[in-house]
Formats: sequence, structure tokens, C-alpha cells
Amino acid sequence: MSRGRIKDGRGDEDGGDADGNGQDGASKGKGKGKDKDVKIKTEILFLERCLALLKPGGRLGIVLPEGIFNNPSLQAVREFCEDRAFIQAVISLPADTFESSKASVKVSLLFAQKFTVAQQAAFDATRAAACAEVERRYAPEIEAEDRRLRQAITEVRAVGDGERAKALQIRESRSVLKRQFRYPMFMYGATAVGITATGEADDNELYPNDRKPASIAMTCLEEYRAFKAAYADLFEGGGRT
Repeated sequence: MSRGRIKDGRGDEDGGDADGNGQDGASKGKGKGKDKDVKIKTEILFLERCLALLKPGGRLGIVLPEGIFNNPSLQAVREFCEDRAFIQAVISLPADTFESSKASVKVSLLFAQKFTVAQQAAFDATRAAACAEVERRYAPEIEAEDRRLRQAITEVRAVGDGERAKALQIRESRSVLKRQFRYPMFMYGATAVGITATGEADDNELYPNDRKPASIAMTCLEEYRAFKAAYADLFEGGGRT
């Protein structure tokens, strides 16, 4: 993926910490070489802009629909984030968290820390090495495929096979990259977040408070801090959250 936006255009990178609320909706823009409108979900634009506004090492907290984290068609969005920041924590919230505000979309909290200049350089070098490793590993197959496509370039099926082979190669290079550029990520599924579906006060397991559920020993924040302390030597993002 390029160092630019998820789709088109560029973002400034001159801000500090950022927080945001991803929302449902879409933004329209012109497709490349076409008059058709293309729709980009508003939450993707929010996420992209927040990352662009962060200074190197800046931290982000944002509420996003869970589709961003698990929808196969949004893999490019997840990789866009992974290529620019350490994903420090993902906290899944109950489906009825914002129901009292007439919002029924299930959401999660994303906490990330943008790479410093040195960390970005290290990530880019690791990614380049991972791509080169996969290309070397499959050099004979790639060369054979190129020859086959040159011989049968007019056949639609051959072109399709070539595109699929390239997609598989890219997917494998991403897998190699994740093995070589590893760091811990905290994940938590919350069931009590301080508000009921009708907007009344309720138990809250997210942070220390006087309504912490009796069934849990530590709140989400306390567990995160313990997790971060346990992996202090692997936490590349730095800074206390």
C-alpha cells in the first residue's frame, strides 16, 4: 500500500494527540478516470484523518464500528493503520452501549500510537525485506507465470489467474511482515460500561470507579496497565496510557 491515503489524496501530519468518533455514513468523490461517484464510509475518513493529524509518537483513541476490525472487505483499512501505528488496544463494547442515543451499531474502542520517525523507518525496512523474501521464495513460479501470461495475454482466464497469484503473493508478504515486526496488543470484551440501553447508570468495568462489578477483580484499564507492564520490553509504542 502506498504511503498516502486509503483511497486518494494526502493528509497533513502536523498535529499531536487525537480522539474521534467514527460515524456511519459515506462521502462521495469521483472515481479515477470515471464520472461515477465512489462512496467512502465516514468512519474510514475519520480514522484516516486522525492518523494524518498525529505527530510522530502521538496517541489516538477513537470509537469505530466493529466492521472496521472484522469485515474482510476492509482489510486494506486495517493494513493502512498497521503500516503507520502500533495498535495498542481494542476494547469491544456491548451492542446496546449507545442505544439510548438512537445508535444501534456495535462498536469498539481503538487505541493506537503513531510510529516515531525511527520506528516508521524500521517498519518500512522490515516490510521491504518481507516482500523481497516472498519474491525470492517464489521467483521461479513468478517467472513461469509471467511467461505464461505473455503467451496467453488475450485469454481472460489467464489474466484472472495472474491477478489472483499476485494477490496471494501480497497476502503472504503481509504474513511474513507480521512475524518479523511483532508487538503485543491488548484486547478486551466489555459487558458493563456504565450505561444501560435506556440511558440509566449501570455497572462499569472500564476503569476504577464505585460501580465496578463485584464479579471482576480488575477493571479493563487496570488489566491493560498490568498487560503493558508484563510486556514492557516489547512495547515499542512507548508512553503510559
